[in-house]
Amino acid sequence: MTELARGRIFSAFRPLLLGVALLAIQCQLSGCTSTSQSAPLVTAQPSSMSSGQAVNTGTYPNLNIAPQVAAPQLSDDEKNAKLAGLKAAQNAQAAKGGSGETPNDETLLKKLAATHGQKTLSEIEGK
Repeated sequence: MTELARGRIFSAFRPLLLGVALLAIQCQLSGCTSTSQSAPLVTAQPSSMSSGQAVNTGTYPNLNIAPQVAAPQLSDDEKNAKLAGLKAAQNAQAAKGGSGETPNDETLLKKLAATHGQKTLSEIEGK
């Protein structure tokens, strides 16, 4: 009995699923189209500096040349100064925020929930 019911349910969606599958295949194949013969093709080679691609120069690369750095490196003194500044900011934040623990008193939390709920309802009602 369940086999027959399941067959009827999916039989209604079968044409829709087939259409979706055909549309997906058509979208995939549309990316494979070639350019027309009348359109000129760009044949200029991009420069090796702008394209990011390797260029075969016919010689072996010189690995003894040190790569250029993007930014100057931090010295140990600069690193220690920045770490000290971050540690001071962390300590200041911890001092302002307190211990960061939530109150554990159940009666206090229930009272807070009851008053907060009434206050919110009165704000919503406009009283």
